[in-house]
Amino acid sequence: MPRRLPPLNSLRAFEAAARLGSFTAASRELRVTASAISQQVLVLERHLGARLFKRLPRGLVLTATGRTYLPELTAGFDGLAEATRRLRAGDIGGLLSVTTLPAFATGWLLPRLHRFRERFPRIELVLRTDRAVLDFRRDDLDLAIRFTGRAVTGDLRAIPLLEEELFPVASPSLVSPTRLPLQLADLAELPLLHDTDAGPSQPWLGWRSWFEREGLDVSPALRGMRFSDSIVMIGAAIAGLGVAIGRSPHIEGLLARGQLVRLTSATWKAEWSYHLVGPTASFARPNVKAFVEWALAEAAPPSAGTR
Repeated sequence: MPRRLPPLNSLRAFEAAARLGSFTAASRELRVTASAISQQVLVLERHLGARLFKRLPRGLVLTATGRTYLPELTAGFDGLAEATRRLRAGDIGGLLSVTTLPAFATGWLLPRLHRFRERFPRIELVLRTDRAVLDFRRDDLDLAIRFTGRAVTGDLRAIPLLEEELFPVASPSLVSPTRLPLQLADLAELPLLHDTDAGPSQPWLGWRSWFEREGLDVSPALRGMRFSDSIVMIGAAIAGLGVAIGRSPHIEGLLARGQLVRLTSATWKAEWSYHLVGPTASFARPNVKAFVEWALAEAAPPSAGTR
């Protein structure tokens, strides 16, 4: 038997109005007038022979029929959107060369890459990890993820990806979770691990700046092991060798698995942030655009991606 479906526009109007709670909000999402939304809902109600809303002076209230219909309809639209996304993604392919910092790749990017591969199976990703100055043409690069506070110049474009927060972390073998939270002054009694990248341009990476900011004696912050590689420094923290300044994108998985614990409520938001950087022309290429949109969705707060 042929399917006797209501008009698609009437379904979209009802689903948006019911989900958002008003004709006005639905009109903004669908880019039509509120009266057009109201008329489309009436068309659907006539088609179904049932009322979907109680129209009250203070807004809309779903009827029992509307409450039953909404989740099925939303699931249907979500399924259509997913099928469309998969169909479009299947046509995107080719080689994509991305460079990023080793610690960011290990802590943030790699645990998420399986979702990119599932979504874009025909894109052949080449992931390079280094800290070198970028030369996209010489090194045959499409895109870079860099931690910076400087504006890009020339024909480059930079899209903000992710901010970074820092806080003291250590192995639970060094500091028992039952003692937490500690005060920053308490850390003076513990071995401190130092990142050699700390300096005037990135004070948030250095213990001396943390102690100075709290008005504490800085002499304990001058002692301890020093590391030129933040991955090795975090490895030392996991091994119980001392307290490190943890960088949120690098250690989220370690905290979730209990390999590290956060020691204090003190935090420092870095003035720099992670950016997607590349030649302006590259961002129009389908595979670069796909990676950028995927990365931004991964970096967005959970609520930002809901319908």
